[in-house]
Amino acid sequence: MIKKKMEVYTLIKPEIQKLITVGIETANLDCRILLSKSLNIDKVIYNHEYIDISENQIKKFQCLVEQRLSGKPVSRIVNKRNFWKKEFKLNEQTLDPRPDSEILIETVLLHYENKSKSLKILDLGSGSGCLGLSLLEEYVNSEVSFFDVSKKSLEIVKINALNFGSANRSKFINLDWRIDGWDLNLIKIENNIKFDIIISNPPYIPRDEIKKLQTEVKKYDPFIALNGGIDGLDSYRYIIPKLKNILKYNGKVFFEIGKGQEDFISSRAKKHKLFPIEYNKDLSGVNRVITFIVK
Repeated sequence: MIKKKMEVYTLIKPEIQKLITVGIETANLDCRILLSKSLNIDKVIYNHEYIDISENQIKKFQCLVEQRLSGKPVSRIVNKRNFWKKEFKLNEQTLDPRPDSEILIETVLLHYENKSKSLKILDLGSGSGCLGLSLLEEYVNSEVSFFDVSKKSLEIVKINALNFGSANRSKFINLDWRIDGWDLNLIKIENNIKFDIIISNPPYIPRDEIKKLQTEVKKYDPFIALNGGIDGLDSYRYIIPKLKNILKYNGKVFFEIGKGQEDFISSRAKKHKLFPIEYNKDLSGVNRVITFIVK
């Protein structure tokens, strides 16, 4: 296979222009990530590096750019995404982790400053495992149970846990919170030991709004991970009444929520002995995480 030496920017400049033309603001970074993928290089290469590349690899890179032009997110093309302090593998059944979800991690860290503490954590609707595995990175003596309706999602969590050296502190539980009795089944699996912390980023987008979302979300994120029902609040209706059965006294729940959902969720929680103690905003000033305590 004949290769030639080229400057990265010289190679990617025409493809950058294509992406800019369709309004992709991260065109340069996207092209460098896709070129790294074409070369089977783990790190992202820089504009002014020189690389050895074959014609086949150039064609592969250009094909990946065509996928990006169609609206497919880079994370779906390379099947991985950076979140918190790690790079998480994804598949078609996992939600693409969003930077806003890091607010939940930051909130937990504020409430549990002692990182050597042994905590029993439930990641409820775990997806790629980005939330629970990020907390395992911070709390080195703690354990996380990853709960998801999708077996394929749990397979990715296992892969990520193994890659990060956290598998021995992880449990993988395939249950569905839409089926009554899921809390009893969960506690049985946990040998009747309740949780110190429950974290959850459930589906919270109203069903009819999904079709209005960006192409890279509505077309490439799994529908089940977006769909919150008619008003976006179905998941909370299923989850909240059961939490007191699986949470320790003085245990805390950290919910990620959608814009404008805090009043309904707080009211619903109070009816089930969960009391809101803090609201945390994302970078846009939207209430993104609610913390509850059970008493």
